[in-house]
Amino acid sequence: TLALHAAGHLPPWNDVISQLLNRVGFSLSVFLSVWGTVKIAHGVKSLKLDLLGLIAKKDDPIEPFRGLGSTAAPTLLTVVTVFVFAGQSVVQHDSWLRGIITGAAWLLAGIALWTFVWVYLNLQIGLNRFGRFPLSLQVYPADRSLGLRPLGRLAFTGFWTFVILLSSLVLSAAANQLGLIIGLLVLLIGVALFFLSLRRLNRQMVAVKQREIAWAQHLYAHALEPVREAGTLEALQRQSSQLSAAEALEKRAERIQEWPFDESTFARVVTISSTVVAAIIARLLLAPFDV
Repeated sequence: TLALHAAGHLPPWNDVISQLLNRVGFSLSVFLSVWGTVKIAHGVKSLKLDLLGLIAKKDDPIEPFRGLGSTAAPTLLTVVTVFVFAGQSVVQHDSWLRGIITGAAWLLAGIALWTFVWVYLNLQIGLNRFGRFPLSLQVYPADRSLGLRPLGRLAFTGFWTFVILLSSLVLSAAANQLGLIIGLLVLLIGVALFFLSLRRLNRQMVAVKQREIAWAQHLYAHALEPVREAGTLEALQRQSSQLSAAEALEKRAERIQEWPFDESTFARVVTISSTVVAAIIARLLLAPFDV
């Protein structure tokens, strides 16, 4: 593109810095698409050993992610994107050369972007399907996630890659108000889908947590009963070890996570989402002033 500009085959850029920033943001999106696709694909493969003990022996833990490796949908979407943007460029600028350049750019970028979109959507669908399995969630002393930490880590990796990728795409085309609005809607839908995809797992984890709390409270009440009946300090001393053990079990039960990631990760999800939403809204508000 720079060579064609220098040769006079394309008109010069009105705002060089803006155009360069646009291309940097777009290039970052393509890089994140490739990185995120590889990261999610490898992460799903590694889940088999991590989650094998949580489901029935006849089930395959990565079967819910079966659509991840399809290439037909990303290829078709890329072809459609190339024709749409190349045709738009030809009509808008009345130049076949501009259309060819735009089409070639979207051919390269579209493969990366649409492949990531396809893989990320299948990750969300797979997480939802996995939540349908009746999981054998066990309370481990050192694992508050009930064995689901690898799944939560992969879900969060996909989420933040999606958000940063989308924000770099949207903010690189900040002059386009329609693009900003669409980007904001896609982001909000993406955040909603992230939590909806994990909702079934959340329900199972909450059920285990409530069961463990109820059991600990039952033990505590059982240990406290002789003390109530005797009403003496000696009875309290005799039951102190049992009361302490029951109290420790209750505290451990209360620390069980309700999502397959911890509270700090949950806070990061909220922070990342709200920051990007605020940046897009701010850009929308400033757009009429050409800032």
